[in-house]
Parts: sequence; C-alpha cells; structure tokens
Amino acid sequence: MHNEKKLPVYSVSEITTTVLDFLTFLTTLHRNPEDLVMPPPGGWPSYTPEKCAGFKSDFVIEVLKNLPYLEDPTSDHDDSLGHIHYKSHLLDYRTFDRERLTEVEYEYEYEYDDYDYEIDEDAAPDHVFVFAEGFESGGVTLFFDVKKGVVGEAVARMHYNEIDLKKYFIDLKRSLWNLEIFPCPGRAMMELCHNGSNFTDADADRLGEALSEREVLKQTDPSWGTDKDMLYVRYLYRSYGWPRAFRKEEAFREVKELMRKREGY
Repeated sequence: MHNEKKLPVYSVSEITTTVLDFLTFLTTLHRNPEDLVMPPPGGWPSYTPEKCAGFKSDFVIEVLKNLPYLEDPTSDHDDSLGHIHYKSHLLDYRTFDRERLTEVEYEYEYEYDDYDYEIDEDAAPDHVFVFAEGFESGGVTLFFDVKKGVVGEAVARMHYNEIDLKKYFIDLKRSLWNLEIFPCPGRAMMELCHNGSNFTDADADRLGEALSEREVLKQTDPSWGTDKDMLYVRYLYRSYGWPRAFRKEEAFREVKELMRKREGY
C-alpha cells in the first residue's frame, strides 16, 4: 500500500458507494437504468499491477478499478442528456489508459486572476484523479482528491473549488432534483442562475407557469438559451412529472419541437 502520511478521509467503499448513489439517482430522473454498469468482482480487469505501475497511489487505483460507470446514451458529445454536470461527462475509467486518464489534468488548480489564468503544467498529484471531464467555456471538470476526501470542481476559465466529496454529490443531487440545473436534449445543461440571473426556485416556478409557448416563440433573440427558454423548459419538465415520475420521452420530444420552432428549422 502507498505510504500516506495521513489516512484518507473516506475508504474505497465509501467513495465508490457515493458515486453509485449519485449515478443511480440520475437513473431515477432522466438516465436509463440499463446504462448503469458495475465493475466485475475484483474490479475493472485492465487495472493490472503491470499497467498501473508508477501511475497513481495504490489507493487511487483501488478506487478507479471499483467505480461504477454510467454509459452515455447519446452519440453526441455536446448533448447534455449524457452529461452529469454543465458541459461535463464522465471520463471512461473502465479501461486503464494512462494517457486518457491524465489528459485533462492541466485543469487541476488553475490560478485565476480577473479571467487571466496560468496553467499548472505539472500533473495532478498521485492522490488526485479525474472523474468527469469538462469542455468549452464553463465546462465542469471534476477531480477526486482521495487524501482530503474532496471533489475539486474546475470550471473552465472561471474557478477551482474544493468541496467535501459526500457533500458535493448531495448538493448536486439537490440541484438536479430542484431543476436548478437540468439537461436539454441536444444542448448544454440549462441553469437557474442563467446569464447572471438570480431566480429563486419559487420565482422560477411562478414565471415558468405564467409563460406560454407563443410568448417563447415571439422572442426577438434568435439564439436558444434565453431566460424565457430556460423557465419554460423547466415548467414543461414539471408538467411531465419531474422529478418523481418524469415522462422523459414525451418531455424531450416536446422540447425538441419547441427548439425547432424557436430556431426556425
């Protein structure tokens, strides 16, 4: 076992159970239960001592080889129906690939100063690994620091925060449940705090219910993703049973049709 000066905050089992709980939660909302994949007994088989030599700490290897995985049901990298956060999808850690597993480690602890930032060219330390990969501006890359027991949330060109691992996923589940952040078929996730807006949950519900499709389609801004778009989609999801009994196929079909009308194609 790697000689750590300080014992990890959470055990391998606690970390993998937290991830399983979160991924299972997603399947109760909008993801497909059959896409949840569990590692076989003994873990993902490609994590052999020979391949993993010198890669990360033994503890990190044990976590990676035993993490459950949620397959992306889409064939579109940009489609948030396969994302776990804003412009963020799970890194496919099921197969050991040293280069792929460390490809975005340059995101680790960006130093930001008024939107000017310096990239730390050093790889993340051996007790830190990438869990989810963000892309484009605002994309969320998630690091697991197994020594501290935290999630490092790196938001591209914005900030880097560390939050207790269990708390992070409790909060993310709450945000999804309350439609503070939610998927939109074929597009990035939509957010309640959108374009600088600061809607409360109650205000968003009230404003969304008051909107009509006609009002949404009458907008002069031709680009999808305005506050009205977000509020109306949020209202539609509620009307289709989010979060307890979401009729996702019907809801996503209606949202796609709305986008088609809205953008004139």
